[in-house]
Amino acid sequence: MSVAADHLSRVSGHLATTGAELASIAGADLLVDGSLSVRGASVDSRNLAERPGALFLALPGVHTDGRLFLNAAINAGAHALIIEDGLEVETVCREIQSAHARATELGVSVLRTADGPRALARLAAHWRARFDIEVVGVTGSVGKTTTKEAIRVALGGEPAHVAATPGNANNEIGLPLALLNMPEHTERFVAEMGMYVGGEIRSLCTLAKPRIGVVTAIDAVHAERAGDLDAIEAAKGELVEELPSDGYALLAADDPRVVRLRGRTAARVILVGSASTSDIRIVSAELDHVNARTEVTLAVAGEKIAIDLPLYGTHFARAAAFAIGVAQLCGVDVHLASARLSALELPGGRSSLHTVGGVRLIDDSYNAAPSSMRAALATLATTRGARFAALGAMGELGSYSAEAHLAIGRTAAESGLSALLVFGSEADGIAEGARGAGMSVDQIVRLSADAHGFAAGAGLLADRVRTGDTVLIKASRSVALERFVAALRERLEGARE
Repeated sequence: MSVAADHLSRVSGHLATTGAELASIAGADLLVDGSLSVRGASVDSRNLAERPGALFLALPGVHTDGRLFLNAAINAGAHALIIEDGLEVETVCREIQSAHARATELGVSVLRTADGPRALARLAAHWRARFDIEVVGVTGSVGKTTTKEAIRVALGGEPAHVAATPGNANNEIGLPLALLNMPEHTERFVAEMGMYVGGEIRSLCTLAKPRIGVVTAIDAVHAERAGDLDAIEAAKGELVEELPSDGYALLAADDPRVVRLRGRTAARVILVGSASTSDIRIVSAELDHVNARTEVTLAVAGEKIAIDLPLYGTHFARAAAFAIGVAQLCGVDVHLASARLSALELPGGRSSLHTVGGVRLIDDSYNAAPSSMRAALATLATTRGARFAALGAMGELGSYSAEAHLAIGRTAAESGLSALLVFGSEADGIAEGARGAGMSVDQIVRLSADAHGFAAGAGLLADRVRTGDTVLIKASRSVALERFVAALRERLEGARE
């Protein structure tokens, strides 16, 4: 039922040893046939110092044109340059000519292509195909990054030769770069896979070739571009469709749309969640308000597994359950995996809990969707002391936007809030929903989603909160509520001096 690490090959060697070999793999035109071997890749010349010998893919851009940094890439240790065609103004032409001359002198290869992402994908696919490694694909409308990180940690991380896509690098640029930059000796790789439209996850699967797939949730995230929920379900289902017959699909048992995907895969299906039908069942998830942790109990193969999760929110139990399920499939002792999860850390802005001047701040400002917003408000509703929420818009919901914001407003009104701050006109529906659900107009404050609004909101809350109170801050990334978090922290710290 599992693949032990000693049956897997390890990532090693070079992608190419000459410019001609690199051009053949990438399907690009060779301008300078360098003699330096290539390992790794970057689209940002500032990152090349961390991986000397990598190739630099120079992409044209509206705000930043990578072709203006070709010499910087050579200075940082790039062994190859791949230049995408595009409008070449005088400064770009000069940079290309200069880099061409220096590359010829130093043995750096130079390639040219009409399609940079396609060339990158060809390189990543070639590199991935060289190794018999275990790849776990993770997708879903919410919870992808948290689940990916939980799986990586449960499997043992770097000491166990486990790598993963960094941050939320889950698209047609981020995933190929992550594959090309897998650390030496990698045996298992956890690949986060995002999408805006149908076909994108299938393409990512073609590159990464996962044998294990995880689908966390299906929600209206990116509906503005992806279409309706049926279209999103179809697109997320591409992951399980691409799994081999000897693979495994781990599906969220509490999400009917995700469960429906079981009919679209040849892989064996494992249901994960709180539902009684779950193969890996969340028995309980209890918040430790003092230490900002979540105590999770799972039922796995007739055995109870306890996890002391250093994250604040019962909804994180699902990520832990998925991680234990993947660990079991990979032959990792589930007790060891659960112990490893006690050290799980997430990037900032993802339900990070900080106490400032005696006030708890739940900083969930990184992103928001209807399901994750409900989960965050549910966590807030369990806290002691007065409760406050500072919310902004949930972006890219398309035709679902109006009703989704009204519904979150109603949920907020039912959460026992002392005050609700709503930032930006795009989030007006939250205020309207809360008012319609009976929340007093005096408890609802509408503010602009800019420096003035953030400062005003921080001042208002700093005057009202007391020791032991809790503030939830959550919105989609575009609202940039991390600026409000910074302003509020500053006011709270100043008030307590």
